[in-house]
Amino acid sequence: MKDKLNLITDAFHVAGIDNKNVEFSITEYSLNSKLSFKFNNINELLLFLDVLPTSEKGKVVNAKFVESGIDPEKFFYVNFFKPKINEL
Repeated sequence: MKDKLNLITDAFHVAGIDNKNVEFSITEYSLNSKLSFKFNNINELLLFLDVLPTSEKGKVVNAKFVESGIDPEKFFYVNFFKPKINEL
């Protein structure tokens, strides 16, 4: 598990992304990008994001599973991307 998290952290570093501000989608399949990773369950994802399940961000993550209709206790893919910046 730790090796997997290090691999993701390294990919974020290369892409110039901070895991505290990253945006993501949850799907049943990989988008085959350098920032698409498989997680075995929601607890792995929350551990990587350093988020407690009962925190506001934890509730947002849980809501993404409900929106997507994906079982958070089975494997899924998380497709990370840089936060969108609104231009005026």
